[in-house]
Amino acid sequence: MSIVEIGALAQLVGAIAILLSLIFVVIELRKNFRQNDIANTLQRGIEREKLNYARMEEGLAKVIVKAYRSYNKLEDFEKIQFESLMLQQLAVYFRAYRTADETAFKLGPDFLRDRVRISAADFFSNPGVRECYQALRARDAVNNHALLLTIVGEDVLAQPAE
Repeated sequence: MSIVEIGALAQLVGAIAILLSLIFVVIELRKNFRQNDIANTLQRGIEREKLNYARMEEGLAKVIVKAYRSYNKLEDFEKIQFESLMLQQLAVYFRAYRTADETAFKLGPDFLRDRVRISAADFFSNPGVRECYQALRARDAVNNHALLLTIVGEDVLAQPAE
């Protein structure tokens, strides 16, 4: 075997080694993406659970019940509590809706977006929630009104406050 043949064989072995290492990197990246998706899903679940736990506290639960009827009849400190809850809820809706393509896994983004729509429409079915939203918009405290219109539709937000 000549030195040229040995060199050609070494190049072939090197090329195979590079190909195998690239395959390994692709496999590891796919695992990493899947782990990231799982972590994102768990984080979204934790966010929803925190909101639900906060609602279970008696003081906030009373504020929510009162606010659902009429935001305008709340005391000033109750308005602050309810506005904070509402802004958190909107942030959860916006994040879930915007990231549906990347985080819906096998369910599909349309399924996740539909769940967000249903949840948001239910939330905004309360007259006090719509009153609070309008008060927040009047103060320019809502970041993405256009996205909310896409999620729930203008008809939901335009319902009379009763």
